[in-house]
Amino acid sequence: MRGKFFALSMMLMNGVFSIQAHDLNFGLFELFEEGQAYYMEIRLDKVNLVKAVGNDVGTTKEDWNCALSQYLNDRMSLAINGQSASLEYTAINFHEEVVIISAKVDLPHTQITDITVSNTVLLETIENQTNIIKATFHNKKRSFRLSKDRISTIIKYEL
Repeated sequence: MRGKFFALSMMLMNGVFSIQAHDLNFGLFELFEEGQAYYMEIRLDKVNLVKAVGNDVGTTKEDWNCALSQYLNDRMSLAINGQSASLEYTAINFHEEVVIISAKVDLPHTQITDITVSNTVLLETIENQTNIIKATFHNKKRSFRLSKDRISTIIKYEL
């Protein structure tokens, strides 16, 4: 019995049995209200984001911030109560495995009845990418998954 266990262990260590891990490729886009303003926090895999944006954007933090802002603006749109909103990126922080982007939604504060989100961030570059949209307004948390098959959603709130 000991010999069989040893042989099995050696086969596993030498890769005879191929074990494939499946990466979870997802981005998190969280909308929330703080005080009299709206904000979005975005969390994306660092390696995937660099792959999508490209390595030839420059060497300074300012170059990367500009490239990331442009990349996100080209692939994401947001409307609140039918009014198009732009994002003012207030912080872009690179961590070991994730990039966290903070943004202020450039719209006056109002009672939210619907939010329209279109999002193709990383979808054209990363296989099986999913973007999770989370919104917390009127003490209600709502979450939606966007992918290549579904790139937009409308989040409705009843007052």
